Amino acid sequence: MMTEATTRTIVAVQFSWEKSDKSYDYFADFPVEVGQRIYVPTKRGEAKVKIVEIKTESEMASAAALRPVEDLRTDEEKQAKYPNGQRKYSEDRTLLDEKGNRSIFDDVDR
Repeated sequence: MMTEATTRTIVAVQFSWEKSDKSYDYFADFPVEVGQRIYVPTKRGEAKVKIVEIKTESEMASAAALRPVEDLRTDEEKQAKYPNGQRKYSEDRTLLDEKGNRSIFDDVDR
């Protein structure tokens, strides 16, 4: 039983490669909102994830989220979508394909 006076914000996040509705809990020590994208630590390094729920308690949260994803897109780039509704640009202004994956050419474009 925890007797901490401060309750940490807990976020349930989904990884883009998860095909199911499975989510993972992380502590968030910065302001967050549902739908926001943040970086979290994983066994293989950092991963960009989407917040699907904000919770007040969790038995599963053990690691803290690292930081919010900084959105560098222009308003037009934020609105740009493919006909299937998939966004065209990631927050770092990388062009995405119709499945939401990074372009195979994005290392050439830099």
